[in-house]
Amino acid sequence: MHQSRKRWYHIKGIFAHVLCILALSACGNTPPDITGPAPGEPGAEAIPGGPGQIAYLRQNLQTGSFHLHIVDPDGKNPINLNPIDDLAEYSGQSWAPDGTQLAFASNRSGNANFNIFVMNTDGSNIRSVVEDSGGDFASSWSPDGQKILFQAWRSDETTWDIYVVNINGSDEKVLINTDMEEQLPVWSPDGTKFAYQAGHRGQGIDIYVANVDGTGAMRLTDGNGTLHAAPAWSPDGTQIAFASNRHQPPPTGTRTPLAQYEIYVMNRDGSNMRRITSSEPLEALHQPTWSPDGKQIAFESHTYATELISGFSTVKVMNADGSNLYSIPNLPIGARFPRWSPVP
Repeated sequence: MHQSRKRWYHIKGIFAHVLCILALSACGNTPPDITGPAPGEPGAEAIPGGPGQIAYLRQNLQTGSFHLHIVDPDGKNPINLNPIDDLAEYSGQSWAPDGTQLAFASNRSGNANFNIFVMNTDGSNIRSVVEDSGGDFASSWSPDGQKILFQAWRSDETTWDIYVVNINGSDEKVLINTDMEEQLPVWSPDGTKFAYQAGHRGQGIDIYVANVDGTGAMRLTDGNGTLHAAPAWSPDGTQIAFASNRHQPPPTGTRTPLAQYEIYVMNRDGSNMRRITSSEPLEALHQPTWSPDGKQIAFESHTYATELISGFSTVKVMNADGSNLYSIPNLPIGARFPRWSPVP
């Protein structure tokens, strides 16, 4: 297969679920119900809302392309950042530290390659940061606003690696380049480290943390072949939320079951790991993102139909302990990959 087409298929897989197969099967080891009081008890009704805004992706039903949207956590003030007739794909967004701009990946340059761009949060003033012949994805804006982390496919031998570039496109450097697939890098709030997921295809995924120059990479999860993905720092930098199927029993047959993701939280050194969600059957939870005050976590919820092929996704919000869970009101079906703004 032609290499550019191969990269395109991989990137299209990212749109589907950011290079990870999402959950389907029901699992044992279900934690106690932590979603709040039972119906009829005081406080049982989830109250929507929270500070800041949430950027998310949704497929344009007219063109089939994924476009960027912004909404308040209570479902108000929706904004579509891309023209309805735009055929380009948009994804992998991150907020500028002052909340006025978004970085994102797109093939808007007119070829199959995805590159990194920046725009204002009203969709205006789009400009290029990284343009190359490979594939670029999953931007993360540095806390000082001067650099962007991203994953790039520049070699078919090492596949996805972690890069950094100045916001003006200069001084691009590779930070992590191993025989694993390194993906979804995110800056720590103090700007001294970044977290990312990495693993060999078909052999599990783990969460790693490295110094800002790429040195000192340390695995935080246990490397037992399960999936730990999509790390997200709490605003105070003390915790990391992530998606995992570590609770899922090992397969007993010859067919590998699809992963059932739940949302977990751990300390920044990998200690005190705990599961904070309990999904419904045929529901997979992914892509956690913290509110700017650290009190809530939003995430993507994908519910599959019984044939395990079709389904729908939406964005849900909960308190950081898993309570007060709600779906963002009035959000169109198909919302995914939420990213909460860093400022109220």
